[in-house]
Amino acid sequence: LFEVRPVWSRNAVKANISVHPDKLKLLLPYLAYYMLTGPWRSLWVRFGYDPRKHPEAKIYQVLDFRIRCGMKYGYAPNDMPVKAKRSTYNYSLPITVKKPVSHTVSVHDLKQGLGTSGASGAKKPASSRYKLKESIYIFREGALPPYRQMFYQLCDLNVESLQKIIHRNDGTESECTERDGWCLPKTSDDLRDSMSLMIKQIIRSTRPALFSNTTSSEDSKEQLAYESGEDEDDEEEEEEEFKPSDGSENEMETEILDYV
Repeated sequence: LFEVRPVWSRNAVKANISVHPDKLKLLLPYLAYYMLTGPWRSLWVRFGYDPRKHPEAKIYQVLDFRIRCGMKYGYAPNDMPVKAKRSTYNYSLPITVKKPVSHTVSVHDLKQGLGTSGASGAKKPASSRYKLKESIYIFREGALPPYRQMFYQLCDLNVESLQKIIHRNDGTESECTERDGWCLPKTSDDLRDSMSLMIKQIIRSTRPALFSNTTSSEDSKEQLAYESGEDEDDEEEEEEEFKPSDGSENEMETEILDYV
């Protein structure tokens, strides 16, 4: 995978190969290093590759994409057909020593994934037992994201209009900044606005009654924006199929504890 592209999110890796999470935890540090801050935060970068020195690496930057639910947007959180990732009652700080009790990992589990043979009584074949769905890291027009907060790499926004926003300054990148990386300023905001309008159109088509009381003039001005760091700070990134053995799935906050 790292030969195909030099930067991956952990969920994207999980969606492309089936490896037990505890095994993946051991394999990733042999191949890549983890970015803590900046445009590639929470991503794994192949050893020897520095995205800050390569303008073409802007397509691998991360976009923190969140939905804001409220009456001014036309619907309440309970009306949103996208589930929240985790209750705040289950949330624990990354400095927490005691973690939730989970299943015991067996030697047989650790042998699953990269091997060619699977257990006859397993619910899923070894080739896909721990594999996540593509929707966990790819955004497509006409499809709702699986959670209200998503971390997308720009190259995984599979919509032509979004790619045009990303590539507006191709060939003229002059500086890699902490906020925007190699992209033009406010690129992330423009992407969130466009993606939010797409999501709103989907919700409007599936639940038109929610918007029956809004006027056309309000609709033209109303923006359903995914913005980072404000409304849903307590939510955590969570895998879709399989829970690892050690607690929270938020890459930004807990992976350091996994590897240090």
